[in-house]
Amino acid sequence: MFRRDYYLILGVPRSETAAGIHAAYRDLAKQHRPDIAGPSGAGRFREITEAYKILSDPVQRRKHDYDLAESERAPSIGILRRPPEPIVPQAPSLFYRPEGIFPSSDELFDRYIRNFTGIGVPKAETAEGLNLEVVLTPGEASVGGMLPVTVPVFEECPVCRGTGEDWPFPCLHCHAQGLIERRETVRIKIPPGILHGTVFELPLRELGIHNFYLRVHVLIGGD
Repeated sequence: MFRRDYYLILGVPRSETAAGIHAAYRDLAKQHRPDIAGPSGAGRFREITEAYKILSDPVQRRKHDYDLAESERAPSIGILRRPPEPIVPQAPSLFYRPEGIFPSSDELFDRYIRNFTGIGVPKAETAEGLNLEVVLTPGEASVGGMLPVTVPVFEECPVCRGTGEDWPFPCLHCHAQGLIERRETVRIKIPPGILHGTVFELPLRELGIHNFYLRVHVLIGGD
């Protein structure tokens, strides 16, 4: 099961016109063509092409819209403030458990931080999937429950106003970074009997994150 939102992949709203979808695809395809992006960009190029194939076909687009609406009516994914009982003893955390995140690199984290500073953001930058693997035991998978994922969110330091300096000294409140970090929890409702390889996709716009969306791969391992 793959709960994929093709609008997220192309970085367009669900109300986007056919011409707007075509323009978004054209711009992204130019950036991520294998002869330009290299082998590492092949997966992204396939995603973009698949999204355009679905959204450029009126019949397939209507079905995709219906499937998205049905998924959202059964609130299986969301950012919740009331903590329910978690399915796992410790919530996986983006960037703080690097073995479960892919791709993993300093460049990826810099792009993430850029979302909050707004500095050096390329004009054509759109949301990309940030992959997180979560391994459940067969028992956890059979029962289901709420899967919490901790997401770091950065905001301007209230002391130095983002400068990193508390004149004439480095700002101690933010360690001269200009940003302070807080943690938010995204919670995904895992249905009982979930299958190995199920993937959930979740926009993070409610957290102020526009250049990534969360893609959770559910794997089932040993007890």
